[in-house]
Amino acid sequence: MAKTPKIAGAPEFGKYIAPEESVGKRLEGKRILLTGTTKGVGKIAQELLCAHGAYVCGSGRTKGVAAERAEELKAKDYKAAGFDVDLADYEAVKEWVAKCAELMGGIDVVINNASHPGMAPFGEMTPDIWEYGIKNELDLIYNVCNCAWPYLQESGRNGGTSIIITSSTVGLQGSNSPQACHAAAKGACLALARQLAAEGGPFGIRCNSITPGLVWTEAMANIPKEMATGLIAAQTTQQAVDPIDIAYGYLFLASDEARQITAANLPIDGGCAGAVTGGMQGEIE
Repeated sequence: MAKTPKIAGAPEFGKYIAPEESVGKRLEGKRILLTGTTKGVGKIAQELLCAHGAYVCGSGRTKGVAAERAEELKAKDYKAAGFDVDLADYEAVKEWVAKCAELMGGIDVVINNASHPGMAPFGEMTPDIWEYGIKNELDLIYNVCNCAWPYLQESGRNGGTSIIITSSTVGLQGSNSPQACHAAAKGACLALARQLAAEGGPFGIRCNSITPGLVWTEAMANIPKEMATGLIAAQTTQQAVDPIDIAYGYLFLASDEARQITAANLPIDGGCAGAVTGGMQGEIE
């Protein structure tokens, strides 16, 4: 391989991976913080990232569940841990991050997966609902990234350090559903990801965002069929996004295969942010 030129003193952003090395353990040796591992995308993502060689420390709000998930993965000989933490509480997050860093010997990757929106029509959006949504969709991103930043700076000296922030398509475009607070928080997440990429660059820290479309989690499975059909029809693939689709996005952006990708947004949305289908093709199965 030809030596790629760079400015003197520039940090390394990950190792070169030859084609024959890219199969299998794509995250071998990486130490990852992943929020919201008790269910949905986070649960599946923790297993996928562990399967590719990472040590993944997760979090959850429901007592004991994150630890239970981690024990299931450890039974498969994966490196995993899980702790109870309220991500909207800065001091609790600081303690969790320090505990995970000590357990793993450092932090290389932070994946902000968890969120809990405040939802109401804008005319009925009370200050309490707004405050709850901002705390649990935006402030928690600040809490985790800010507390992890010193550890990422340390790891960034050796390359392969990354932050991933999960936003939403509603952060890119308006919606006729009651999501004002959700949209505001997720739009801010996109701006924060770009800013952290700029500030993190000199330390070898990459930062990117993901905008999921309609992800079919346990919660979505309970909505009326007619509503689900309409939402899914907005995606050009005419099907909902599976949680594993988001998890594969995390896998790629966390890996050294993405070492020159930063300040970017990866839409995993069935095409809904980029194209219009023109209407439903039928009912959901």
